[in-house]
Amino acid sequence: MKPVNVVTDRDIIDALAKRIKEYRLATRMSQREMAEISGVSYTTICHFEQGRNPNLSLNNFMALLRAVGMEGRMLEVLPPLPIPPMALREINKLIPKRVRRKKE
Repeated sequence: MKPVNVVTDRDIIDALAKRIKEYRLATRMSQREMAEISGVSYTTICHFEQGRNPNLSLNNFMALLRAVGMEGRMLEVLPPLPIPPMALREINKLIPKRVRRKKE
């Protein structure tokens, strides 16, 4: 039995495929029309939406996002870090690892 909070790669791919299909339908576009607009083959789109093609390339995925006008939202997947890693490293250097008290 899989733990409750674990999301597998397959879960993520299935969710993305479902979302692409929802957006395609919302734009009243058939799979064939999406194939023509995106340059991704009709068969690839069918198999992806049906969960039979879990290895869709990132290029093809981006083409599908462009076809439904959602390519700009891709940056929301990995938002910028609040603090750059190098700055965080410098801050961590200033934090003492332990506190020593002088004996009186």
